[in-house]
Amino acid sequence: MINLSLLFKNRKEVLGRNERALIYIRQNNKRRSVKIADDKTLSKKILQQHNIPVPEKIAVIKSKEALDTFDFEKLPLSFVIKPVKGVRGSGVDIFYNRDKNGKWIRADKTKASLDDIKGLCIDIIDGKYSLFNQPDVVLIEERVKAHKDFKYYTYKGTPDVRVVVYNKIPIMSYIRLPTKESNGKANLDQGAMAAGIDMAVGKTTNAIIGKATPIEYVPETKLRLSGVKIPYWDSILKYAVEASIATGLGFGAIDFLIDREKGPLIVELNARPGLSIQLANDDGIRWRLKKARGLKVKTVEQGVRLGKDLFGGEIEEEIETIYGKRMIGTIESATLYSLDNKYSEVVKAKIDTGADSTSIDIGLAERLGFKDALDYARIITENIPKSFNSMEEARKYSEEHNLNAELEKNEQIVGTSIIASASGINYRISVKLQLELDGYKFETKATIFDRSNLEYKMIIGRKSLSKFLIDPSKKG
Repeated sequence: MINLSLLFKNRKEVLGRNERALIYIRQNNKRRSVKIADDKTLSKKILQQHNIPVPEKIAVIKSKEALDTFDFEKLPLSFVIKPVKGVRGSGVDIFYNRDKNGKWIRADKTKASLDDIKGLCIDIIDGKYSLFNQPDVVLIEERVKAHKDFKYYTYKGTPDVRVVVYNKIPIMSYIRLPTKESNGKANLDQGAMAAGIDMAVGKTTNAIIGKATPIEYVPETKLRLSGVKIPYWDSILKYAVEASIATGLGFGAIDFLIDREKGPLIVELNARPGLSIQLANDDGIRWRLKKARGLKVKTVEQGVRLGKDLFGGEIEEEIETIYGKRMIGTIESATLYSLDNKYSEVVKAKIDTGADSTSIDIGLAERLGFKDALDYARIITENIPKSFNSMEEARKYSEEHNLNAELEKNEQIVGTSIIASASGINYRISVKLQLELDGYKFETKATIFDRSNLEYKMIIGRKSLSKFLIDPSKKG
């Protein structure tokens, strides 16, 4: 069961409308990419050029004059009419057959005459369903026949799968399932169901009906909505990443229908994906976006692998349940808190089980409030020789001059160490650090030294990793 109250308590994980618009849409989607996503015929053309499967186009009607001369009798028995620039699924009508009087039959068994269909087309051309009510174009395309695996989970219509892609990485997904209330359409506003999907294995997890009501079973049945395997899952993720690359969408949603014979077909791109996907997954998307930000993705296969490894829940949850530990990768975003807890800084940290302890850069330590400790230590250590013949000699010098005790007179310093490096033998101080890793906040000891010329300003060693399992396949 979805715990909506828990989700909204963890607001730091939830993406809101303003942040979505100002940071992720505006900063990651160029005008050309948005134009492609907003135009179904243009996006269909570009996807086909890149050999990405889409439903077959039957006809395009661009004006009322063209509508007057269009021969509807040549249409197949089954087809879909939609606005090229429609939003939120409005203006879409699906026809399944014709009766003996020539009327077209919808999913809910209501019928449409030729005048009804022409009326719908006129509304579309007038811009009734388009963004900003601008004049639009009618697109008629093949009706995708629902995959047999969804036979008992939907009412009449075809479910669609949405994959949100950011930085060429699929980060969250859900499936929308038509209901009787939604008249066979996969539209949450009209009463359809939605189930979150585990990114690693392609199985449904939590579910809602309508805009936010938690649900466990298909209405009027004993069929659980969790644990449903999505057919062609790997292909769906692959096509989603390929579509984002082909169209230049840095952040967007890719919508699929799964045909019983042709497999997954992309029906729509969305440069302004809605936020209800978070409710269906019982998880915020904000933390996932932050985790994917800045990662270098060189291939489609790498993007898919990262999406599964970073955001797949089922496999990790099983392992974490068994061992009682969190699973992290070899490169993680770590949040460090200042001494007064008024400042925090997020850094890319290397998880290094080969290192005994954790270390941070001097500049980072100063920003976190440890300047007093560093200044104090510098006065004591600046006159210590670096030309010792051995570590043993350095330790002996330290004992004779009682260096550890002198350094630890500063309340911020909780330990010292002697390190041999290319520059000689150095004395380093350690401090207590407030650290948050994969949502878990804890205190650890960290050594401070100059890492300004190194790739990572923080190394997290094995003494700080007792609550974690390390998956080497997770790399930033």
